[in-house]
Amino acid sequence: MPETGRALRDTSDELIRDLEALSTLEEEKRQITPDDPHFVDLATRIESIAMRVLVASGRQRELTEQMHRMADEGSSADVPDSIEAISRPISAILADWRDAERRLEGTSAGSAEEREVEVLVEQLRDEYRAAHEAATRENPP
Repeated sequence: MPETGRALRDTSDELIRDLEALSTLEEEKRQITPDDPHFVDLATRIESIAMRVLVASGRQRELTEQMHRMADEGSSADVPDSIEAISRPISAILADWRDAERRLEGTSAGSAEEREVEVLVEQLRDEYRAAHEAATRENPP
């Protein structure tokens, strides 16, 4: 289960981030006029994210089927109570956050990609903060 559980958590996290970015960009697109130079850029970025969501949701279904089979077969010791219960190592969160910050530096100012990566950076910053606070509560200095 560790590999399946970890893959399921990672896929779920990716889906949540992409869905939030999708929502943010779609809201932005709704506010601009069709003659705005960013209108098509936003629509293209939204399409790209939607394709990632489609692929990830299929991968997640396969992983949930595996987890469900494990639970049905009585491997409850290997099956977490929920996806949320599968913790993500703080080092992995930090690495993803740093990668996103580097990716942000390479985006064009004002582009839909820049906005998408800004959303990702915010989400990873929040996830890191929550993981750090949880670790501090569990292991006080």
